[in-house]
Amino acid sequence: MTTDPPTPGNSTAYTRRFDELGRDDLALAGGKGANLGELVRAGLPVPTGFVVTTAAYRELTDSSAIREAIDELDRPNPSDRDKLAAAAEQLQSLVRERTFPESVTGSIVDALDGDDDARYAVRSSATAEDLPTASFAGQHETFLGVPADDVLDAVRDCMASLFTDRAVAYRARNGISHSTVEMAVVVQEMADADAAGVLFTADPDSGKRGVASVEATYGLGETVVSGEVSTDNARIDKATGEILDYDIGEKATERRLTDDGTETEETTEERRREQVLSDAQLRTLVNLGTRIEKLFDAPQDIEWVLADGEFVILQSRPITPLVSLPEPRSDDDRLHVYLSMGHAQAMTDPMPPLALDVWETVYGGMLNEYAGGDRAWVTRTEGRVYLDITPFLGFGVARDGIVESISVMSESAAEGTARLLDERREEFGGEFSVSSLPTVLRKLAGALPLVVGMTPGMVREGLLPFFRGAAGTEEYVAEFNAWAKAQEAQVLDAEGPNELVENVFAGFPAEFLFEMSPKSVRVIVGPVTGGLLERVVPGVDAALVDAAARGAEQEVGTRMTLALGDLADIARETPAVEQAILDEQSYEKIREIEGSGPFVEGFEAFLDDFGHRAAGEFDPSRPRWRDDPATPLGIVRGNLIGEQKGAHRERLHERKRQAQDAIDELQANARRGLFGPVRRPLTSHLIRTYRSHIHLRDEPKHASAHLFAAWHEALQRAGEHLVAEGVLAEADDVWFLRKEELLALIDDPSGDLPDIDVRRRDHERHKRIDVPPLITSEGEIPRSERKDIGANTLVGTGVSSGIIEGTARIVHDPANANLQSGDILVCPSSDPAWTPLFATAGGVVTEVGGRLTHGALVAREYGLPAVVSVTNATELIADGQRIRVDGDTGTVNLLN
Repeated sequence: MTTDPPTPGNSTAYTRRFDELGRDDLALAGGKGANLGELVRAGLPVPTGFVVTTAAYRELTDSSAIREAIDELDRPNPSDRDKLAAAAEQLQSLVRERTFPESVTGSIVDALDGDDDARYAVRSSATAEDLPTASFAGQHETFLGVPADDVLDAVRDCMASLFTDRAVAYRARNGISHSTVEMAVVVQEMADADAAGVLFTADPDSGKRGVASVEATYGLGETVVSGEVSTDNARIDKATGEILDYDIGEKATERRLTDDGTETEETTEERRREQVLSDAQLRTLVNLGTRIEKLFDAPQDIEWVLADGEFVILQSRPITPLVSLPEPRSDDDRLHVYLSMGHAQAMTDPMPPLALDVWETVYGGMLNEYAGGDRAWVTRTEGRVYLDITPFLGFGVARDGIVESISVMSESAAEGTARLLDERREEFGGEFSVSSLPTVLRKLAGALPLVVGMTPGMVREGLLPFFRGAAGTEEYVAEFNAWAKAQEAQVLDAEGPNELVENVFAGFPAEFLFEMSPKSVRVIVGPVTGGLLERVVPGVDAALVDAAARGAEQEVGTRMTLALGDLADIARETPAVEQAILDEQSYEKIREIEGSGPFVEGFEAFLDDFGHRAAGEFDPSRPRWRDDPATPLGIVRGNLIGEQKGAHRERLHERKRQAQDAIDELQANARRGLFGPVRRPLTSHLIRTYRSHIHLRDEPKHASAHLFAAWHEALQRAGEHLVAEGVLAEADDVWFLRKEELLALIDDPSGDLPDIDVRRRDHERHKRIDVPPLITSEGEIPRSERKDIGANTLVGTGVSSGIIEGTARIVHDPANANLQSGDILVCPSSDPAWTPLFATAGGVVTEVGGRLTHGALVAREYGLPAVVSVTNATELIADGQRIRVDGDTGTVNLLN
C-alpha cells in the first residue's frame, strides 16, 4: 500500500493525489484531505488515494434552490433543533437529487485507475473538519468496501452528509456558518485489516501529554469509531515505551472486507481473550504517533490499520477536547502545577486578551513584590488565567496547606492534587533536610522585610477582635471602602488615554501590601470563632453554628437582596413602572415614566452602593451595573414575577428567628455541666464576636470591586479614544488588544491593528471549552474519579446541609432568571451578583465551587440545601425537571 506518484493539477482540479496536497490546502481538500497530504509528504505510511476537491462540491451544489436552502439554514435559532433538522433533511434531498457534470465524473474515474477489483473507503473531508478547534468526528458519512462503480454515488452522498442533522447542529453549537463550509471527499484504496483502532498521542482522560492511549480491535476499525465493540485499551509512556497498563476488551465481533463491501462476524472465544497488539507493536505505533504529533505540533487523534504486519495511517486530527497547555510555558524542564484563578473566584468564563493581560501584570507584579524576583507567576490557557503554585509545593507543610486550600475550591481537584504530589513527590523537592537549610534561610531572609512590615497589622486584625468582640467592625468596613474609593479615583485621574492604561497596569499600590492586605486577615475571625464555638460548647455541630449566623442585615449579599426586594415593592406601587420592568424596558425609558420618581430615587441609591459590582466582575472587561443596569433590573423583574410583596423581608425575619433559636440552644448547652458557669459568659462573648464578624467575609471583595470598576472604566475610555481616532469600530474592541498593542495604537493610531474579528471568534470558542481547577505543565488534570452511583444521580460536593425536592431552573445569567419561590437554582457558578436569587430559591446546584466559595457561604446563611462542583449540571439537568438536592451527601437525583 504505497502512495501513487504525483499527477499534475491546478487550483481548480476536481481530484488531487495526496502527495499534491498539504496543510495549506484546507479550502481545496478539507481538513482530512489536507492532513493526509501532509502525512504523505512527510513520508508516513498512508494508503493510496486521492481527494475529490471542493471544486467538485461547488459543481454539484450549483443550484439556486440549494443556495437558498443553505442561506435559510443559517436563520433558525441554533437551539431550535426541530427547525434545523427539517431544513437539513430538505438540503440533503436536494443534493442527492443532483448528478456530477461529465468533467467531474471523468476526473474521478481517471483517478480510480480503472481497477475494477479494488475496494475503496470514501470519507468526508469538510473544510471545517479535523481542525484544532472542531473535529466534526462522526458528524459526516463514511462508506467502506465501495466498489469502483459505486464510488461516484458514495462521493455524492458524502457531500450531501454536510447537511446531516447532527452536522448542522454541531456547526450551530460551534458558531460556524453553514454557508461558509464546503465538502471535499477522501477516496482511499482498502485492504482487509488484521487489526485497527485509534491512537491518542496524549491521554484523553487525564490530559497528560507524556502518555499515549491506544484502542484496538480485530478487523476494520469502523467498529471502534462507532463504539460497536469493547476494545482493548492500552496506555504507554511515550518517553520510555513502558506499557503502563493493557486492558483486554471483549471484542465480540469484527468487521471484515468482502467482495460485496463489509460484513460482521463473531470473534472466537480464544481470540477475545488475547491481546490484539503485542508490546512491540504498541511501541512501533506510538513512535509513529509521536512523529505525527511533531509534524502537526499538537496532540493527535489517529486512526490506524495493521495489514500484513505493517501499520498504515487512515487519518489524523487534533484532539479537540484537550485543554491547551498554559502559556508561557516553563523552560526549566520540571513539572509545574497551575491553579485556576477563575475557579477561586467562582467565575470560570473566559476573558478577552486585554483582561488577561491585566491580571497577568497585576497578580504577577504583586507576587514578585511579595516574594522578590521576576517570576512568571501567571499563565493563561483558553482565555483563563492560572497561577503557578509550584514554588509552594516544595515542603510538606506547604503542600498540605495548598491541598487544603484547593479543597475549599474543589474537593475533586484537591484529592487529585494529593495523589499527584504523592506519586511524584520527588519532582517538587524533598522534605526539610540539612542540605536544604541554606536555600530555606535565603528564602526566609528575602521574605523578612515583608514579614516585618505586615506582622503588626496581621496581629492587630487577626487577634485583637477576639478580645474586643463586636467593637470596631463598622469602622473596619468604612476604612476599607474609603481606601478602595480613593484608589478608584486615583486610577481615573489621568491626563490622557496613555496614562489611564498605565494606571490600570500599575495594579495594586504598594500600601495594599503593607496596610490593606493585613486588614483582610480580619475576615477569618468569624469562621475561627465559629470553630471555637463548636469546640467550647458541648453537643454542638457546624449546622447549629451556621444557623446562629443567619439574619445579619449588614452582610453585603443581604444588603443587596433587601435593596432589590424593596425596589420591587416600590415598583408595585406604580403600575406603569411595574409593567415597564416586566416588559424589560431600559432604565432610561423607566426614568421617563410619570410617577417613577420613588423607584428612580431608590434605584440610584442602589447604584451608589452597588453600581461598581457586576456578575463575573473578576473579568475587568465586564460592564459594571452603573454602566449597564440590566442585571439588577432583571432581578427586580424576577421578584415581581415570582414573589409576593414583602416576601424578602419576611424571609429575613424568619432567618433572624432561626438565628435566635440557635443562639438560645448554644447558650443552653453552654450552661450544662460542671463548667457551665465559666463557659456561659465565654460562649456569649464568642457568639457576639461571631455574629459581628462572620458577615465581613465579603467586605474586602466588595471594596476591591471599586478598583476593578476603575480598571474597566479606564480601559473603556482608552477604547473610546481609539474609536474617535478611527482605529476601532467600537470601544469594546479594546478588550481584544494586548497591552503593548493598545499603547502603541494610542501613540500612533496609524499603526498595525490586529484582526479583532478573529480574536472575538477565539473568545467565543473559548466559551465552549470547560477548563479544570488545576492543570500541570504536562497537561495532566489532577482530579479524583467520582463514584458511579446510578444513571439518575449526579455527584458533587455538599456544602450546605438539608434535602429538598423541587423544580430545577437553569439560569446562565442572573439578569434573565425566572425563579418562583422554592425553585432550585441550577447555574454554572455564583459570585456575589447572584446572591439575590438565593433569597427566592429553595436549593442550589452549581457546576463549580467549594465549601468556602461565595455560593456555599450564602446557601448556609440562608439555610438552603446546596451541592456544588456538579460537572455539566446545566446540561444534564433540564429546565423544569423535578430534582432532589441532598446537601449532606453531595448528590442530585433526577426524579423525572
